[in-house]
Parts: sequence; C-alpha cells; structure tokens
Amino acid sequence: MTGLEKLKKSKRLIQSSFSDLRRYSGWSGIRRGQDPEVLAAAILKDFHRVEKGLTLPAPRAWFGKDVVERLVGTCQAYSLLPHFDERILGSAVAALTEYGSSFQDAPPVWWKQIEANLADLRLRFDTCNTEPGGSRELGELAHQRSPETGQAFSDFIRSRSSVRNFSERMVDDALLEAAVVDAQHSPSVCNRQSSRVRYFARGDAANRLLQLQNGNRGFGSTASHVALVTGDLRSFLTSGERNQVFIDGGLFSMNLVHGLLARGVGTCCLNWSVDAPQDAKLRRALNLPPHEVVIMMIALGYPEIAARVTHSPKIATERVLMKASDGNALSWT
Repeated sequence: MTGLEKLKKSKRLIQSSFSDLRRYSGWSGIRRGQDPEVLAAAILKDFHRVEKGLTLPAPRAWFGKDVVERLVGTCQAYSLLPHFDERILGSAVAALTEYGSSFQDAPPVWWKQIEANLADLRLRFDTCNTEPGGSRELGELAHQRSPETGQAFSDFIRSRSSVRNFSERMVDDALLEAAVVDAQHSPSVCNRQSSRVRYFARGDAANRLLQLQNGNRGFGSTASHVALVTGDLRSFLTSGERNQVFIDGGLFSMNLVHGLLARGVGTCCLNWSVDAPQDAKLRRALNLPPHEVVIMMIALGYPEIAARVTHSPKIATERVLMKASDGNALSWT
C-alpha cells in the first residue's frame, strides 16, 4: 500500500468517525436531556434498576434512594409533556408501587416525602399498562427445561444458513409483525429497547435500498422483503454508551432472524459497513431521521425448494472459547 493510499483511507476513517461523533453527541442524552425520547429512556433505565434490585435474593430495605427520587421526578416531568407514552409511565409507577410495599422496615423520611407525588402518578397511570413493571416469579417452565429441549434449540440455531435463492411467494404482514414481537424480547441496556425495523416489500423501494448495499447482487431483488434495522440514539444517555446502539441492534437483529426462521422464512443479513458519504445516500433516499443509525439490512423470503446454502464451516471452538492457562484466571491462552 502506497503512502497516498494510506492517507486516503485515514482521511475516510476520520471523516466517518467525526460523522458518528457529531450524530451521537447531537442526538443522545448528552445534549438533549429534556427531549421526550431521552426522558423516556431515563425512566426506562431507572425503573429497570429498581426492578433489578427487587429481584435480588435479599434486597436491601429501601435501596437506591437517589435512583428512586430521580425516577419519580423524571416521571413527573415526562407526564407534563404534550406527548408521552402512557405505557412507560404505567410500568414505572407499577415498579415504584411494588418497591414501596416490598420492605418490612418502616419507610424512611425521604420516601414519605415523595409518596404524594407517587400517589398522583399512580392515580393517573397505574392502569395504563397491561404488562406492568416490577418483578414476577420466573416460573416453573424455566426449571423444567430438559436436555431434549436444549438439543432441540441447538439444532434449530445450527440449522440457520443465509438464503440467497427466494421463491416468488410473498411473506404475510402478520408473520413479519410476529417476528418483530419475538425480537422485542432481546436483551437491551436497562431495557431501553432502542431498536427499530422497517420492512420494504419486493419492488422499487426495496430495490433502491438494495442498490446502496454492496453484497446482494444476483439475489437481493428476489427477496419477498428487505428489512432495515436501525437504532434510536435518543435511548442512550452517556458517552460510555456510544457503541451500545450497535450491541442492542445486533441482538435484536439476531432474534428477528430467528423469529423468521421459526416460521419457515429464510434470511440473509446484509451488512452496512460503509463510510459516512454512503450512509448519507441511504438517509436521503429514505428520509431517515437523524437520531437513528443503521444497524443492518436483512433480505428475507421463502426459500426456493431447490435452494442451496453454503457449508460455512466454523473455526475451531478452541479459538473462540478462551480458557485460563495454568489455573490463573488472569492469564488466557
């Protein structure tokens, strides 16, 4: 590689990194503390911290004073906005209500001071959510899973292969939505659920999307739909979370693929590893909101009967599972 080629690549890296920095700093909670979506993310983060504390083997009585006080205040501020999500407030109120009734020790002064505010929130939002926040029993099912169940799941995930030969049959909208519901059960940082997905049916819109992605030539246009998975930066609050959108989005995408696979739909994940100028083309084409970042595209559809897939042999497990050497947990081979 010549010096000029190195310089050009370094320039593209700097430009793209600066674009990422500007977008994250401009749309995350770092600068938009009063944005409705940022406030919603803060509520989700804090009431999930309350939920987590309630699930510990022996929760400390009246734990998390600062978190609880902040959560009540944020809920109040959020509820005064012209538009807010009642489900989020209902979940937070339910978690706080369980918290207030979970301890035998007498309530501390600080809890008594915020009880009136919580009572007002409870009056307004306690019945807004059919799936309330707080904690629940894990259930017998988790303790009854057998080796056969594990083997069946192992067989299922090992059966997945990228499909590049789709039939003309279109995937029904109800099935696509069901797969999204499955993907919503993916882990996300503090349960903030930043992932978004858009489906584009086979046709001009999907083709325009695929033309911007380098890796679907020869099969992309035959897919029933193209899914575009994005992440909402307003769900993230600190500089330490600058990469979390990709982690949460990747987990969501994998479960979306598995949800489709469970219903007989084949998929091919299409990466969006591009420089800022190419990313800008996609944004203009879709009028994508500036607070969303692209995670990946997914071509999906029913496979042709005679479709072939790659073997894609996996590297040796010893290269993936890093074991400690000589019994030293800090020394790894």
